[in-house]
Amino acid sequence: MKTLLVASFLVMVAFTLGGCGDSRATVAHADPTPAATYKAGHGVQLTEVARTFAGLVTGDVTSHDFANVTGATAIPAKALLRTARGDFVYVTNGDWFLRTPVITGATDDAYVEIKDGLYEGDSIVVQGARTLALAEIQALNGGVGCADGH
Repeated sequence: MKTLLVASFLVMVAFTLGGCGDSRATVAHADPTPAATYKAGHGVQLTEVARTFAGLVTGDVTSHDFANVTGATAIPAKALLRTARGDFVYVTNGDWFLRTPVITGATDDAYVEIKDGLYEGDSIVVQGARTLALAEIQALNGGVGCADGH
């Protein structure tokens, strides 16, 4: 249900921003800048407009006490990206966001223990990871979004 809502929202915003057959988007652009760029080893980089649209918020990996684990390396639950290929977190490196595989452990309503893949103090995306993943897929596959100025 959440995926359907996110996809519907992205389509609605794309048409609002222009492009994809919108007659308001007839202004000539010499070389439109893509909203997301992917570079192997660095990850994905978003324009400032795309970052704002995605609602990206970053924070640090911390420690958290779980029922059976004290002082565990942990992240907010909403920072974890669960996919068919495994669990990931986006680590920040300047303006780049690198999708990093992690091994999880204990969980509660707000946090997930990270057993491997991150260190306490790492800077990660704590909000907007799913939208960032969609932008990365589009950049990897060479797609052009409706908001990319075409």
